[in-house]
Amino acid sequence: MSTWLVALVLLPIALLLIGGIVLLLARPLVTPALAALERARFQRCLARAARGDAHLHERQTEPALREFEAAFCLVIVRADARLAEQIQRHHTGLLSRLLSMADDLPPQRVRLLALAKVDRLLDRRGDMQRAYLQLRNRPLRDARRLQLERELRRNTRDTRGAVRELIADLQLITSRKVAYQ
Repeated sequence: MSTWLVALVLLPIALLLIGGIVLLLARPLVTPALAALERARFQRCLARAARGDAHLHERQTEPALREFEAAFCLVIVRADARLAEQIQRHHTGLLSRLLSMADDLPPQRVRLLALAKVDRLLDRRGDMQRAYLQLRNRPLRDARRLQLERELRRNTRDTRGAVRELIADLQLITSRKVAYQ
């Protein structure tokens, strides 16, 4: 009888210890997998930008604009700070391509307020992403971390809308250019 009582007391303690060890080991094992997923998503965005460049070299502006719109990588980077910097440089390159497309148009009709809006939103996103990565060692339920994650999601939504607006402006301007030639 006493053996059963000892077994009933020790079993929950053993299960808690095993669960704790699994949790301690899971975080270091999950981080590389998460980083790999983030890198894969970024690689897909790089491929979209390359397809957009190919369309642009072939003077196909509509497909190029669609590819450039899809090439914006608006993921919340949780594991790799270097990836966040690469994404920010990638966005700068995309904005540069879009600006060069606008420069090829007659100057009196180019009004790209959306470009400035996207640039401002991406700059703010970079600041928030750096702050988020500094907090990655804090608990998952940390108030500041949760707040930054909400702000990053809101920024993603706003940036997607601003990018759509920018692409629509460029499509409108390029269609007018073709109509006036």
